Amino acid sequence: MKKDEYSLDRKHVTKTEVVNLLESAGFSRANPYYIVQQGKIRDLAVMTDKNRLGLLKEVGGTKIYEERRKESLDLMKDASLKKKEIEEMLAFFEDKVAELEGDKEELVQYLQLDKQRRVIEYSIFDK
Repeated sequence: MKKDEYSLDRKHVTKTEVVNLLESAGFSRANPYYIVQQGKIRDLAVMTDKNRLGLLKEVGGTKIYEERRKESLDLMKDASLKKKEIEEMLAFFEDKVAELEGDKEELVQYLQLDKQRRVIEYSIFDK
């Protein structure tokens, strides 16, 4: 099995030294896009502008941002539609309540007049 060989300024160095040097320069092993793998430079060179832009968006995190933004906008649109439906239903129910309040007042007035009518009829028939 062949071991990896590292050279820096034409000197052989250990893997740990290379990693420490990269980390001191601000390159972390946690983000794989800092280090370009062998053969990827050629792929980048022959990529279309659209694909290169997509890769840059992915590396920069904007692709995830745009996806989440789109999801958020879709949720906001759905919420807005539901809000509009609820407002329409609320307006309908408010109109219905107002109509029923009017009917209630008419009914109360009718019941009072009916009670008076019965009292008068009773007093007429009682004599």
